Amino acid sequence: MNFNIANGGLAMKVGSSLYLSDISGYTGTTIVDTVTGETNVTMGLFWFMNNIDHSIYYSDQQRGNALCKFDMNTQTIEIIQKKPCYGILHIGEWLYYINDDDRKLYRCKHNGRSEDRLTDEPVICFIANGNRIYYSTEKGVRWCNLSGSNVERISESVAIGMIMMGDTLAYADKNNNFTLTLLDVTTKSTSIFKDISPTSLNTDGRYLYCSNRQNDRSIYRIDTEQGTSIRICGDRADYLHIIEDEIYFCSRNEWFRMSLLGGQATRAATLPRLI
Repeated sequence: MNFNIANGGLAMKVGSSLYLSDISGYTGTTIVDTVTGETNVTMGLFWFMNNIDHSIYYSDQQRGNALCKFDMNTQTIEIIQKKPCYGILHIGEWLYYINDDDRKLYRCKHNGRSEDRLTDEPVICFIANGNRIYYSTEKGVRWCNLSGSNVERISESVAIGMIMMGDTLAYADKNNNFTLTLLDVTTKSTSIFKDISPTSLNTDGRYLYCSNRQNDRSIYRIDTEQGTSIRICGDRADYLHIIEDEIYFCSRNEWFRMSLLGGQATRAATLPRLI
């Protein structure tokens, strides 16, 4: 599962094309040809990007956070749902998202039709794993099936920024100073990393990576099996995305990238700026 969506879905690579949303200058979304280095900017500020066939489905901040479809061949934009939404996640024939008005979880088909409301209470964030959706509310973490039924509460935590490794949910616990918490969804047991408070959290399947608010949002790599952590980048970082074998993140209002092993970060691209 790609957990870049949990970090804003602001960076995505399709083939040789790298898409980077400009969340500093708000000029639009830059498309970088990673072979030639050429760049161009398309209108639309893409959040929560999902690639389906030759299109990107996303929430467009320049269009009131409407659910939109960007055709990568023609570079045209179509509004699918005018309702403001965030956290968009593609699963099979459905798009799942939180409605920004009532904060409840919904789904609709790729054409925006057959919309269903899946939760009765507001949702903070959600992810999917297999045939289950895990979502956080102010009353705890719950799971349900993909149609929203068979709801069960599995934790009293108010989870922020959930991702999943195997049967383990990882998140910042709002009720415990945003401490990194691991919840085994099978046994319901938890463990914490008291020195880590993630503001952005991601995984390559083996390690967790996060920007740690306890150390000026510098980047840490966490070995959940060994119970250890190490700082791998001293830069202040937000919106951690993992693309192939690199971490992409925002720092000082620019996009940077570096190896998953850590080290010196370099600019991912030079984005245009408004004058």
